[in-house]
Amino acid sequence: MSSSDRHHGKAGVRRRGLLALALLGPAVLATSACGFQPMYGNLGANSIGAAELQQVDIGVIKNRYGQKLRNHLIDRFYADGRPSAPRYRLETTLTASEQKLALQKDATATRAQLVVNAPYQLTDAATGAILFQANARSFISYNVLEQQYGALATVENAYDRALLEIANEITTRVSAQLGRKP
Repeated sequence: MSSSDRHHGKAGVRRRGLLALALLGPAVLATSACGFQPMYGNLGANSIGAAELQQVDIGVIKNRYGQKLRNHLIDRFYADGRPSAPRYRLETTLTASEQKLALQKDATATRAQLVVNAPYQLTDAATGAILFQANARSFISYNVLEQQYGALATVENAYDRALLEIANEITTRVSAQLGRKP
């Protein structure tokens, strides 16, 4: 390869980079002009999504894991305390099941999967009309341990990870739904 080939190669790469920047620049500006807002990241307390989530009353969820899920949701929805007169209500239920995955010759499991299912619905607090309903589901795999304490801690950790995943999904989807409202 001669030195002139190398020089043209670098110039070609530079031209392609400038062309990509010239094409990408207007696309980025167009998305910001149309009201595009990022779904993730810190939008601040004054953003539309945070203000709307602040108006959602989160209903009680039965059992201990339901309480943990509700606490995760409260942490995500309320930046400035709970609403005094909420415009929306979020109702959620929680079910879980465990499935054995890896079995040994003596039929004991070495791996398991926790499936946590949380159907939820967002309603208008004044009319009771259902605005949005969906289902959040989490699949968490974990090792089945022989020691009693280790086995309990592993299952508890799997539940915690599943509930955190479900809380994040519900927050994202409810925020997106409320962001669509005029």
